[in-house]
Amino acid sequence: MGVKIIFTCPKKKLGSFWRLPWREKAWLFILFPISGFIRLSLLTIRFRWLVRSLGQHYKNHQVSSLVSQQELDVAWRIGRITALVARYTPWQSKCLVQAVMARILLNFYHIPHVICLGARLTGDHTDPMKAHAWVKVGPWVVTGREGHQSYPVVSVFVSSTLLPQKINRTHVRAHIHGD
Repeated sequence: MGVKIIFTCPKKKLGSFWRLPWREKAWLFILFPISGFIRLSLLTIRFRWLVRSLGQHYKNHQVSSLVSQQELDVAWRIGRITALVARYTPWQSKCLVQAVMARILLNFYHIPHVICLGARLTGDHTDPMKAHAWVKVGPWVVTGREGHQSYPVVSVFVSSTLLPQKINRTHVRAHIHGD
């Protein structure tokens, strides 16, 4: 006697899936297991080792990227799909997991982006600090949009597509500060 597994999916959601463009369906199937790997990595690997995969660190400088309208459209779709994947994973796929998922696809399409990490004190002794991560492409916040303005930026990571060649960090620092 075998075990029957019954999967119920509302027709509306299944219909929504079939109406997605083929590329976004592929992203869903790719990002679902990747989100689990990212979550597992966040739980088992020290954060200082993980930040190396986020991009070039630029402390808390306000950095933005110049992108075309086509790149903005693709980035918006990537943000939408990462939020959709996060909603259906059986594990927690909060802001940092979504930011890393978006980063993977944005890098694949060579779209310049910036990952921002923010933190704020809560005043609550049981949970004294809250943190948030979001991804910006041009002027848009692609992932982590909700509530990001209430978190002061403490760290910024710039994509390799924004800095295609090795650049002397002192030159970049001088350029940022206008020296």
